[in-house]
Amino acid sequence: MKKAIAIIVLGLGLVLFFTNVSKAQESTIAKIDESQMYVKMTDNLPIKGKKNTVYMGDSMLQQRHGMYTDCLIPLFNDEAKKLGGWTLKIIANEPLCKSEKGNKSYFPTYVNGLGPEENDYHYDVKLKGKEDGKYKICLHTGGFNAHCKKKLSSKDFKFEIVFVSEKDSMQRVIEYAGKKGSIIKFIYSEYVDNMARDAFMREFEVDLNDGNIVAYKGTVFEIIEANNATITYKVVRHFKN
Repeated sequence: MKKAIAIIVLGLGLVLFFTNVSKAQESTIAKIDESQMYVKMTDNLPIKGKKNTVYMGDSMLQQRHGMYTDCLIPLFNDEAKKLGGWTLKIIANEPLCKSEKGNKSYFPTYVNGLGPEENDYHYDVKLKGKEDGKYKICLHTGGFNAHCKKKLSSKDFKFEIVFVSEKDSMQRVIEYAGKKGSIIKFIYSEYVDNMARDAFMREFEVDLNDGNIVAYKGTVFEIIEANNATITYKVVRHFKN
């Protein structure tokens, strides 16, 4: 359902350090202030006071911990078999993200080096070249290219600002679960490394006959309109940190 990434720079290699969130919410086209980039923060979605509409099963409110970072997103799949039984991969639409400002390397959102006997490895990734048809995306380690996908054009990749959640941090989500009569249902979940904690998944409901203001786990939001497919609402207060 959701995928995890992590990036830790160690002396001899890379291990994951971040965990990314839902694809529907990880990328942003909003203008992010330069001061917000590469700074660990608690991020709450959506913006308070703004009218929002989501479908049943979609996230209504979310709290996450991590940072905004620059990411390279390949738009193609590539796989290469190497000596020793290794398989090196580039996966389409999976972000490769920088761990700090000015870093020339991007780090994968998945295991991109599959070795024998589960001896997997996370290669850093570099974009090289200066003109269409001559770009290449390379899996890189120890000063050497382990594998490159060559002869790429600018249409083969894109750049986006992505919010990358910190590994082992808890994410909290309220989803819309539908409407029956005057009863509105929701699901509250807590995630660690994008894996739902069974003991922390709750369904709750409210009766519109008792009012349209919902308060749960520190959040407060106003229901403007709801049917069994969509809900329109405004956030009054986010989850507490």
